[in-house]
Amino acid sequence: MMVSSMSPAASIAIVGTGPAGEAAARGCLAHGAAVTVFDEQPRTGGNIDRVGQTTPATAFEQFCDAHPNAQLLASTRVLSVDSEKCIWFDAGAGAQSRCFQAVILACGAYDLHDPLPGLPSPAVSSAGALQALLKGQSIVPAGKIVIAGAGPFLQVVAAGLLRAGGRVTHVIDRLRFSDYLRLAPWGLGVPINALEFMQTRWQLLRNGVSVRHGTHVQSVCANTLTTRQGEIIKFDRLGLTERFVPHTQLARTAGCELRDDPIGGYWAVNTDTLGRTSQPGIYVIGEGQGIRGWRHARLSGKRVVASVMADVIGQVNVAIPGRWRRAFLVGFGRALEHAQQRRCISPSTPDAIICPCEGTRLAAVDKAVGLGLADLSSIKVVTRCGMGPCQGRYCEAQVTDRIRAAGLSPVGALNQQAFTRPLSVAEVINDSD
Repeated sequence: MMVSSMSPAASIAIVGTGPAGEAAARGCLAHGAAVTVFDEQPRTGGNIDRVGQTTPATAFEQFCDAHPNAQLLASTRVLSVDSEKCIWFDAGAGAQSRCFQAVILACGAYDLHDPLPGLPSPAVSSAGALQALLKGQSIVPAGKIVIAGAGPFLQVVAAGLLRAGGRVTHVIDRLRFSDYLRLAPWGLGVPINALEFMQTRWQLLRNGVSVRHGTHVQSVCANTLTTRQGEIIKFDRLGLTERFVPHTQLARTAGCELRDDPIGGYWAVNTDTLGRTSQPGIYVIGEGQGIRGWRHARLSGKRVVASVMADVIGQVNVAIPGRWRRAFLVGFGRALEHAQQRRCISPSTPDAIICPCEGTRLAAVDKAVGLGLADLSSIKVVTRCGMGPCQGRYCEAQVTDRIRAAGLSPVGALNQQAFTRPLSVAEVINDSD
């Protein structure tokens, strides 16, 4: 591979070390850039390749240690990114900032569930949280484990817990098996997806796990869930995931344009196919472009190298890989989102909590929308949705759904103009002042 001659090396920041961030880092370093990689976790890999703290150094960690132009800042919280490509971050000694010639955001996504009566319960978490605890801390819940919600991710989590010795009794998926069969045409471009799905399903059935398709969770109370079919299932730990939402908070602080995705049910960053955003020098890859899976995330990390090299140093001969593969991966992701939307039942229980941080209930949001409010900032003022510590990460998608359910078009995502995480005053005060 040709390495461009740059003096000094172009300085590029990458936030996130999952498949997208790692691919982007390796590609930019191969073209002679100086790359600083940030990750709030102590180990690299993101959610998909997360490892425990006592695990030997990963291949990417070894690669960064050995490369003269690479700097890996693990256990470092990125607090904000501005339009001038300056990053505020906290590595444990308080907030500080650095500016770069380009910033690539590979922040991934997080899972959530729709409002349900009876929640929250200390025995209930997202399925993604159970997976993170297993991979990062080797923690397996005791007792009966039920995984519920929608999509193939449920089977992946259940199988992982089984391999670690967990007692998984049920996987409850609102998607029908026929919905998965409809994905087959897109799967032809990525046959390994279908193979992994069938292998995981066989593992669950072989271990006696009851896999229920076309089954919705109606309510959750203490250690019991009730399905819409009236079945009552007891559990000691429930992992509930009904969708994934892109992590876009840092892109918002940088002023990047967002787009409402009514099929996926979230706000994603508006990018071109090579990760360029509306802000020059700010790039978003992976799930920030839309929920398309980890294989698409890795490919987007490889593809963004061409746009960064062209924009930052004028190198326009960088190959752009995977045009056709990208089309299949995006098509598969969209087809899955269509299936999830088709099987979604809008929550109708007024007492269901829609904003766990503030305790706001569904009825309050529906009342605000009934007044004609369709912009999330106004609804935030009226209902306090988005004012809690998570700053709207978990309620924004649900509030947007309520706007659509009322026949209105959502106007603007929640603003994010300050730090994306709560900070004490002491963390941002310069002691020398």
